[in-house]
Amino acid sequence: MVFTKGCVHLIGRRTQQTMELSRRKALALGAAAALLPTGTAQAATPPAIFYSPHQDDESLAMAGSIREHVEAGRKVVLVLLTRGENGGLLDIMNGTADCPLGTDCPGGGSHSFGLVQDDIVRGRTAEFTAAARRLGVDEIVRNRPDSAWGDYAGFVQEVRDTILEFEARYPGASHKLVNGYRDVIYGYPEDEPNLTHKACREAAEGLDLDLRFYWVYGYTWPLEKRTADYVLPLSDKQFARKRQALAEYSRWDPKRGRYALGYHSVGTLMIDPAAADPREYIDLPHSISR
Repeated sequence: MVFTKGCVHLIGRRTQQTMELSRRKALALGAAAALLPTGTAQAATPPAIFYSPHQDDESLAMAGSIREHVEAGRKVVLVLLTRGENGGLLDIMNGTADCPLGTDCPGGGSHSFGLVQDDIVRGRTAEFTAAARRLGVDEIVRNRPDSAWGDYAGFVQEVRDTILEFEARYPGASHKLVNGYRDVIYGYPEDEPNLTHKACREAAEGLDLDLRFYWVYGYTWPLEKRTADYVLPLSDKQFARKRQALAEYSRWDPKRGRYALGYHSVGTLMIDPAAADPREYIDLPHSISR
Protein backbone atom coordinates (compact mmCIF):
# COMPACT_ATOMS: atom_id res chain seq x y z
CA MET A 1 0.00 0.00 0.00
CA VAL A 2 1.06 3.60 -0.37
CA PHE A 3 1.93 5.79 2.57
CA THR A 4 -0.69 7.41 4.77
CA LYS A 5 -0.46 10.69 6.60
CA GLY A 6 0.16 8.67 9.74
CA CYS A 7 3.33 7.32 8.16
CA VAL A 8 4.73 10.79 7.59
CA HIS A 9 6.54 11.20 10.87
CA LEU A 10 9.94 11.34 12.44
CA ILE A 11 10.92 7.72 13.02
CA GLY A 12 12.81 8.45 16.22
CA ARG A 13 15.96 9.74 17.87
CA ARG A 14 17.87 6.49 17.35
CA THR A 15 17.18 6.47 13.60
CA GLN A 16 18.15 10.13 13.33
CA GLN A 17 21.41 9.48 15.21
CA THR A 18 22.20 6.38 13.12
CA MET A 19 21.71 8.28 9.90
CA GLU A 20 23.74 11.21 11.16
CA LEU A 21 26.64 8.89 12.04
CA SER A 22 26.46 7.23 8.61
CA ARG A 23 26.39 10.61 6.88
CA ARG A 24 29.31 11.87 8.96
CA LYS A 25 31.33 8.76 8.12
CA ALA A 26 30.79 9.22 4.37
CA LEU A 27 31.60 12.91 4.54
CA ALA A 28 34.65 12.29 6.71
CA LEU A 29 35.97 9.89 4.08
CA GLY A 30 35.40 12.56 1.46
CA ALA A 31 37.07 15.22 3.56
CA ALA A 32 40.07 12.98 4.15
CA ALA A 33 40.27 12.25 0.43
CA ALA A 34 40.26 15.97 -0.31
CA LEU A 35 43.58 16.24 1.53
CA LEU A 36 45.27 13.82 -0.87
CA PRO A 37 47.32 15.02 -3.87
CA THR A 38 45.37 16.33 -6.84
CA GLY A 39 43.95 13.50 -8.97
CA THR A 40 43.75 10.98 -6.12
CA ALA A 41 41.20 12.61 -3.81
CA GLN A 42 38.01 11.50 -5.54
CA ALA A 43 39.42 8.05 -6.27
CA ALA A 44 39.93 7.42 -2.55
CA THR A 45 36.20 7.06 -1.78
CA PRO A 46 33.28 5.86 -3.92
CA PRO A 47 31.16 8.63 -5.44
CA ALA A 48 27.66 9.73 -4.51
CA ILE A 49 25.16 9.05 -7.31
CA PHE A 50 22.05 11.27 -7.31
CA TYR A 51 19.13 10.15 -9.50
CA SER A 52 16.63 12.84 -10.53
CA PRO A 53 13.28 11.68 -11.96
CA HIS A 54 12.73 14.98 -13.77
CA GLN A 55 14.49 18.26 -14.42
CA ASP A 56 14.08 20.20 -11.13
CA ASP A 57 13.81 17.31 -8.62
CA GLU A 58 17.55 17.45 -7.95
CA SER A 59 17.38 21.14 -7.04
CA LEU A 60 14.15 20.86 -5.06
CA ALA A 61 15.08 17.98 -2.77
CA MET A 62 18.78 17.13 -3.16
CA ALA A 63 20.73 20.33 -3.83
CA GLY A 64 21.97 20.88 -0.29
CA SER A 65 23.05 17.28 0.04
CA ILE A 66 24.82 17.48 -3.32
CA ARG A 67 26.72 20.52 -2.07
CA GLU A 68 27.56 18.75 1.18
CA HIS A 69 29.27 15.95 -0.74
CA VAL A 70 30.98 18.32 -3.16
CA GLU A 71 32.35 20.36 -0.26
CA ALA A 72 33.72 17.17 1.31
CA GLY A 73 35.69 16.41 -1.86
CA ARG A 74 33.55 13.48 -2.92
CA LYS A 75 32.79 12.87 -6.59
CA VAL A 76 29.13 13.54 -7.38
CA VAL A 77 27.33 12.04 -10.38
CA LEU A 78 23.89 13.40 -11.29
CA VAL A 79 21.68 11.11 -13.37
CA LEU A 80 18.54 12.42 -15.08
CA LEU A 81 16.17 9.46 -15.43
CA THR A 82 13.73 10.94 -17.98
CA ARG A 83 13.89 13.26 -20.99
CA GLY A 84 11.20 15.61 -19.71
CA GLU A 85 8.43 15.46 -22.32
CA ASN A 86 5.49 17.51 -21.04
CA GLY A 87 2.35 18.23 -23.03
CA GLY A 88 1.06 20.70 -20.47
CA LEU A 89 4.13 22.90 -20.76
CA LEU A 90 3.97 22.67 -24.54
CA ASP A 91 0.38 23.96 -24.48
CA ILE A 92 1.31 26.85 -22.17
CA MET A 93 4.25 27.93 -24.31
CA ASN A 94 2.17 27.75 -27.49
CA GLY A 95 -0.75 29.67 -26.02
CA THR A 96 -3.28 26.84 -26.24
CA ALA A 97 -3.49 26.79 -22.43
CA ASP A 98 -3.48 29.69 -19.99
CA CYS A 99 -0.21 30.56 -18.32
CA PRO A 100 -0.55 29.51 -14.65
CA LEU A 101 1.72 32.34 -13.51
CA GLY A 102 -0.42 35.18 -14.83
CA THR A 103 1.11 38.58 -14.14
CA ASP A 104 3.93 36.90 -12.18
CA CYS A 105 5.20 35.24 -15.34
CA PRO A 106 8.66 36.50 -16.36
CA GLY A 107 7.47 36.36 -19.97
CA GLY A 108 4.39 38.49 -19.41
CA GLY A 109 1.87 35.65 -19.06
CA SER A 110 0.96 35.31 -22.74
CA HIS A 111 2.92 32.92 -24.97
CA SER A 112 2.78 31.87 -28.60
CA PHE A 113 6.08 30.29 -29.56
CA GLY A 114 5.07 27.46 -31.89
CA LEU A 115 7.29 24.96 -30.08
CA VAL A 116 7.40 21.18 -30.50
CA GLN A 117 8.00 18.59 -27.81
CA ASP A 118 11.73 18.41 -28.51
CA ASP A 119 11.95 22.14 -27.73
CA ILE A 120 10.41 21.47 -24.32
CA VAL A 121 12.93 18.69 -23.71
CA ARG A 122 15.82 20.93 -24.73
CA GLY A 123 14.55 23.81 -22.62
CA ARG A 124 14.06 21.70 -19.51
CA THR A 125 17.42 20.01 -19.98
CA ALA A 126 19.12 23.40 -20.34
CA GLU A 127 17.63 24.37 -16.97
CA PHE A 128 18.79 21.06 -15.45
CA THR A 129 22.32 21.43 -16.82
CA ALA A 130 22.63 25.02 -15.59
CA ALA A 131 21.36 24.01 -12.13
CA ALA A 132 23.83 21.13 -11.99
CA ARG A 133 26.66 23.52 -12.80
CA ARG A 134 25.52 25.81 -9.99
CA LEU A 135 25.77 22.83 -7.65
CA GLY A 136 29.22 21.81 -8.88
CA VAL A 137 28.50 18.19 -9.81
CA ASP A 138 31.31 16.28 -11.50
CA GLU A 139 29.37 14.24 -14.05
CA ILE A 140 25.92 14.61 -15.63
CA VAL A 141 24.08 11.72 -17.31
CA ARG A 142 20.83 12.66 -19.05
CA ASN A 143 18.18 12.17 -21.75
CA ARG A 144 16.73 8.77 -20.91
CA PRO A 145 13.09 8.11 -21.93
CA ASP A 146 10.17 8.53 -19.51
CA SER A 147 7.97 5.45 -19.87
CA ALA A 148 6.51 5.28 -16.36
CA TRP A 149 3.07 6.39 -17.57
CA GLY A 150 2.88 3.94 -20.48
CA ASP A 151 4.98 0.99 -19.28
CA TYR A 152 5.29 1.29 -15.53
CA ALA A 153 6.88 -2.11 -14.90
CA GLY A 154 9.33 -1.56 -17.72
CA PHE A 155 10.34 1.83 -16.35
CA VAL A 156 10.85 0.37 -12.86
CA GLN A 157 13.17 -2.22 -14.38
CA GLU A 158 14.98 0.44 -16.41
CA VAL A 159 15.68 2.51 -13.29
CA ARG A 160 16.77 -0.59 -11.36
CA ASP A 161 19.14 -1.53 -14.19
CA THR A 162 20.50 2.03 -14.14
CA ILE A 163 21.22 1.84 -10.40
CA LEU A 164 22.99 -1.50 -10.85
CA GLU A 165 24.91 -0.12 -13.82
CA PHE A 166 26.35 2.67 -11.70
CA GLU A 167 27.04 0.35 -8.79
CA ALA A 168 29.03 -1.88 -11.17
CA ARG A 169 30.88 1.17 -12.46
CA TYR A 170 31.51 2.55 -8.96
CA PRO A 171 31.45 -0.31 -6.41
CA GLY A 172 30.43 0.88 -2.97
CA ALA A 173 28.89 4.13 -4.21
CA SER A 174 26.04 5.73 -2.30
CA HIS A 175 22.80 5.97 -4.27
CA LYS A 176 20.39 8.86 -3.71
CA LEU A 177 16.87 8.58 -5.12
CA VAL A 178 13.48 10.11 -4.38
CA ASN A 179 11.01 8.59 -1.94
CA GLY A 180 8.25 8.35 -4.49
CA TYR A 181 6.00 6.42 -2.12
CA ARG A 182 5.57 9.75 -0.31
CA ASP A 183 5.49 12.03 -3.35
CA VAL A 184 1.87 13.14 -3.17
CA ILE A 185 0.88 16.81 -3.23
CA TYR A 186 -0.49 17.79 0.16
CA GLY A 187 -4.28 17.49 0.20
CA TYR A 188 -4.43 15.16 -2.82
CA PRO A 189 -5.44 11.45 -2.61
CA GLU A 190 -2.69 9.65 -0.76
CA ASP A 191 -2.90 6.56 -2.96
CA GLU A 192 -2.00 8.54 -6.09
CA PRO A 193 1.69 9.45 -5.93
CA ASN A 194 3.56 10.73 -8.96
CA LEU A 195 4.07 7.55 -10.98
CA THR A 196 7.55 8.38 -12.22
CA HIS A 197 8.70 9.16 -8.68
CA LYS A 198 7.04 6.03 -7.31
CA ALA A 199 8.76 3.91 -9.95
CA CYS A 200 12.15 5.34 -8.93
CA ARG A 201 11.56 4.35 -5.30
CA GLU A 202 10.17 0.94 -6.21
CA ALA A 203 13.19 0.21 -8.41
CA ALA A 204 15.42 0.18 -5.32
CA GLU A 205 13.36 -2.38 -3.41
CA GLY A 206 15.50 -5.25 -2.11
CA LEU A 207 18.83 -3.86 -3.33
CA ASP A 208 21.61 -4.38 -0.81
CA LEU A 209 23.24 -1.02 -1.47
CA ASP A 210 23.91 2.26 0.32
CA LEU A 211 20.55 3.92 -0.37
CA ARG A 212 18.90 7.17 0.70
CA PHE A 213 15.56 8.62 -0.42
CA TYR A 214 14.63 12.31 -0.67
CA TRP A 215 11.10 13.64 -0.24
CA VAL A 216 10.45 16.02 -3.14
CA TYR A 217 6.76 16.68 -2.56
CA GLY A 218 7.41 17.48 1.09
CA TYR A 219 7.69 21.11 0.03
CA THR A 220 3.95 21.13 -0.76
CA TRP A 221 3.19 20.11 2.82
CA PRO A 222 2.83 22.52 5.77
CA LEU A 223 6.19 23.19 7.40
CA GLU A 224 5.23 21.40 10.63
CA LYS A 225 4.41 18.22 8.67
CA ARG A 226 7.71 18.06 6.79
CA THR A 227 9.47 15.25 8.63
CA ALA A 228 11.64 12.27 7.74
CA ASP A 229 14.16 9.79 9.14
CA TYR A 230 16.74 12.53 8.88
CA VAL A 231 16.11 16.23 8.38
CA LEU A 232 19.26 17.77 6.92
CA PRO A 233 19.87 21.38 7.97
CA LEU A 234 21.66 23.28 5.23
CA SER A 235 24.47 25.69 5.92
CA ASP A 236 24.07 29.26 4.68
CA LYS A 237 26.43 28.52 1.78
CA GLN A 238 24.66 25.29 0.86
CA PHE A 239 21.27 26.99 0.98
CA ALA A 240 22.53 29.84 -1.17
CA ARG A 241 23.74 27.37 -3.81
CA LYS A 242 20.41 25.55 -3.67
CA ARG A 243 18.55 28.80 -4.30
CA GLN A 244 20.88 29.59 -7.21
CA ALA A 245 20.11 26.18 -8.72
CA LEU A 246 16.37 26.67 -8.26
CA ALA A 247 16.63 30.10 -9.89
CA GLU A 248 17.81 28.45 -13.11
CA TYR A 249 14.29 27.05 -13.47
CA SER A 250 12.92 30.61 -13.50
CA ARG A 251 15.31 32.00 -16.10
CA TRP A 252 13.55 33.65 -19.04
CA ASP A 253 15.58 34.01 -22.25
CA PRO A 254 13.60 32.59 -25.21
CA LYS A 255 16.33 33.52 -27.72
CA ARG A 256 18.52 30.99 -25.94
CA GLY A 257 15.77 28.41 -25.44
CA ARG A 258 15.14 29.32 -21.81
CA TYR A 259 11.42 29.57 -21.03
CA ALA A 260 11.33 29.24 -17.21
CA LEU A 261 9.73 25.84 -17.76
CA GLY A 262 10.39 24.56 -14.26
CA TYR A 263 8.75 27.61 -12.76
CA HIS A 264 5.76 27.34 -15.10
CA SER A 265 5.42 23.71 -13.97
CA VAL A 266 5.84 23.79 -10.18
CA GLY A 267 7.02 27.31 -9.33
CA THR A 268 4.57 28.42 -6.68
CA LEU A 269 3.75 24.83 -5.72
CA MET A 270 7.27 23.63 -4.92
CA ILE A 271 10.10 25.89 -6.10
CA ASP A 272 9.11 28.86 -3.95
CA PRO A 273 8.55 26.74 -0.79
CA ALA A 274 11.84 24.88 -1.34
CA ALA A 275 13.68 28.18 -1.76
CA ALA A 276 12.28 29.28 1.61
CA ASP A 277 13.10 26.12 3.60
CA PRO A 278 16.79 25.50 4.51
CA ARG A 279 16.18 21.79 5.11
CA GLU A 280 16.04 18.56 3.12
CA TYR A 281 14.09 15.43 4.04
CA ILE A 282 15.79 12.05 3.77
CA ASP A 283 14.43 8.55 4.47
CA LEU A 284 16.10 5.18 4.93
CA PRO A 285 15.06 2.16 2.82
CA HIS A 286 12.84 0.66 5.53
CA SER A 287 10.89 3.74 6.54
CA ILE A 288 7.96 3.89 4.12
CA SER A 289 6.54 0.75 2.54
CA ARG A 290 4.04 0.36 -0.23
